[in-house]
Amino acid sequence: MIREITSTSNPLIKELRALATSKKARQESGCFLVEGWRGIDSLLTHESDQYSIETLVVSSEWKNDARLPGALDTVVLPDSVFAKISNVQQAQGILAVVRHALNPFDIRQNTGNYLLLDALRDPGNLGTLIRSAVGAGFDGILLHGDCVEPFNPKVIRSTMGTFAFCNIWTISQPDIDQLMDAGYALCITTGLGGENLYEAVFSPKTVLVIGSEAHGVSDGLMQLAAKKITIPLANECESLNAAIAGSICMFQITRT
Repeated sequence: MIREITSTSNPLIKELRALATSKKARQESGCFLVEGWRGIDSLLTHESDQYSIETLVVSSEWKNDARLPGALDTVVLPDSVFAKISNVQQAQGILAVVRHALNPFDIRQNTGNYLLLDALRDPGNLGTLIRSAVGAGFDGILLHGDCVEPFNPKVIRSTMGTFAFCNIWTISQPDIDQLMDAGYALCITTGLGGENLYEAVFSPKTVLVIGSEAHGVSDGLMQLAAKKITIPLANECESLNAAIAGSICMFQITRT
């Protein structure tokens, strides 16, 4: 069903703007926005029990586009009204309101690789790590401590549509205890003093831990580490950012 809205005072426009700017609005509604065709196409072509598109919102140029599924509620806006919602400088003119119902935390019992992010605050880093985790075949991402919200629009854009293929859970200490009871080894990244990443042997049940760039991995998690690893760098480079370091480590872990 296609309907047109022309006024910025329409209640739907206010709801969309709230979803674009407010973490509280996203949490209370259980919905978030996906902007751009790539992310929307991932949801349309990948059956998921976590995410479902409730409404498509498009600018007038998309009105007769054959890619739009006729069964979905679709709202057409003038370009000037669409611009009031979009957070993108060069908007594609299409976004979706997506409802999420995340699966309960589920641990693979025989083998598995998880990425644990400890108080990671940068949305671009989280989005990139989600993309890399999907690319490396990791089984899920675990958010621990004061992490950036995974449904922040900047996070979703940075995943380039791969969020639709990733399990993401917010966890606490009992969940970490459950992982360790199931035989998972916490592998902590550290700038200095760890085992060379390219010489390390990893457990078939590994939780790779990446900390924030400002503070690193918390002391509590550091004390639980079964292994500490360091990426060898040329002398001219002191460190890598969290997304690059985590991506390199994930692909090395799945390679060995």
